[in-house]
Amino acid sequence: MSRRLRFISLTPDQQPIVNDAYQHGEKRALRRRAHAILLSHKGHTINQIRDILGVKRDTVSTWLSQWEKDGIEGLQDKPREGRPSLLNESELAVLQQLVEEHPHQLPVLHAKFQDKTGKVVSQDTLRRALKKTATVVSGYAAH
Repeated sequence: MSRRLRFISLTPDQQPIVNDAYQHGEKRALRRRAHAILLSHKGHTINQIRDILGVKRDTVSTWLSQWEKDGIEGLQDKPREGRPSLLNESELAVLQQLVEEHPHQLPVLHAKFQDKTGKVVSQDTLRRALKKTATVVSGYAAH
């Protein structure tokens, strides 16, 4: 089966944008995608780019399509939803109150939280919740 050769042709305005993303992109994924675009612009085939970057052919093809559709924005990571929080707003408020009453006492905090809310969670879950809500209490921050 013969595949059509496909290359990206960058305009003079696009080249510095892609070069900047490749050299200074905040995330590794963006730098790799920009690298693929630059390689395509220089005449490398999808299979050559696949071999250079060590990714699947479909991945390279997707990156090229994303570039063609949305430009540099198409190469950025898309926001993703994570797992829903185990604690709701009222439980977080209870946790905040308990932290003020029992600072630096995670086992006590853990037991009292479970007594007040009836919710069984691990100490690690409480520690993560405290960190996420920007409550910095010595001894609770995950190391």
